[in-house]
This record gives sequence, C-alpha cells and structure tokens, in this order.
Amino acid sequence: MNHKLYKWLTIDMVAFVILNAIVLYFFNDALVSLKDITLFTLLILGLAAYRSANILSNEVVTKPLRAPFVTEVTEDGVVVEKPKKKGFLGAFGFLIYCPSCTGVWLSAALIYSYALWPTPTFVVALFLSLSAIERIVARSLAFIKK
Repeated sequence: MNHKLYKWLTIDMVAFVILNAIVLYFFNDALVSLKDITLFTLLILGLAAYRSANILSNEVVTKPLRAPFVTEVTEDGVVVEKPKKKGFLGAFGFLIYCPSCTGVWLSAALIYSYALWPTPTFVVALFLSLSAIERIVARSLAFIKK
C-alpha cells in the first residue's frame, strides 16, 4: 500500500471515533435499548453488515458509487478496478475495497439505525441477512463441487 495514504487513513480512524463519540453523546438514551439485544438480532445484524459491506465493496450494482475513487486497469486481459494511488480519493477507494473496513462503518450505521428505528432497520437487515445466507450457501456448494 502507498504510504502517502496513511495520513488519510488516520483521518478516517479519527473521524470514526469522533462521529461515534458524537452519536453516543447525543443519542445515549436511545442507545440504552441495545443492552438488551438478543443473540438472534445480533446474528441478523451481523449477517446484514457482512452482506452490505460485500455489496458495497464488490458488487456490480455499486460500481457507480466506487467510480470516483478508482481507476480501471487491465490485469491478465481482464479489466479490474483499483483504488486511486494518492490523496483522499485513493484512501477512500482503498477503504471501499476493503469489506472489513467498510463493514465497520456499515455496522455502526446498522447499530445506530436499529437503536433509533428498530422495526424498519430490522426488516432491511433481514433482507440483507437472507442474501448473505444465500451467498454463503452458494459459495459452499461451489467449493464442494470442485
């Protein structure tokens, strides 16, 4: 990875901490309900975070969202997207292409959304969770068939 991106990635980490601190400060009363979260709800939200991070990082449908942060290059005769090499756009592109990195931000959004709007968030999370299960089963079957 390009070391010039480190300052932008550091800013991302600091922004994540600051934004979470702000949300915790202003919405503390609403977030109290999260202490009673069930294992089932945690599983649904976890699968939803996994799938939403995968969709944002890898799926064709979100290519327009990634476009400002990537360049298309040809590798072994195949056109692939690569994060830009420098600046904010490069750092953000690097984060978008990291499902684990994207998953942390999306997990925070899911948790805060669930605390503030439990039913609509749970319905969306349920859709994403079912999609995650489908993807896991499909990959498992493809692996077994090899």
